[in-house]
Amino acid sequence: MNQTSAADREYTAHTVDETVWVRVAGSGQVLGVQLEPSVMERRGHEIAERIQACADVAYFEGQVALRTEIEQRGAPQYALSWMATREDLIKAQARLRNL
Repeated sequence: MNQTSAADREYTAHTVDETVWVRVAGSGQVLGVQLEPSVMERRGHEIAERIQACADVAYFEGQVALRTEIEQRGAPQYALSWMATREDLIKAQARLRNL
């Protein structure tokens, strides 16, 4: 079975109430944002905060997956110091849950 690399996959995150969805490429590029009608009742900055929080979670998921692949290939930790960590992902997920 040929497994797709983390860099070639897409990652999706959504708010707890599922009113905001964001899809991000393994490269970090935002591929799509979906807003459900009910979220449009919120103020603009609240919607933007939710979009950013979803994008952060999806991006960090991709970065953690990519980091794991690189680590498994034997790269030294210092070479990965610039990449997002599982802790970064956990913090982003907590922020998203608390919106």
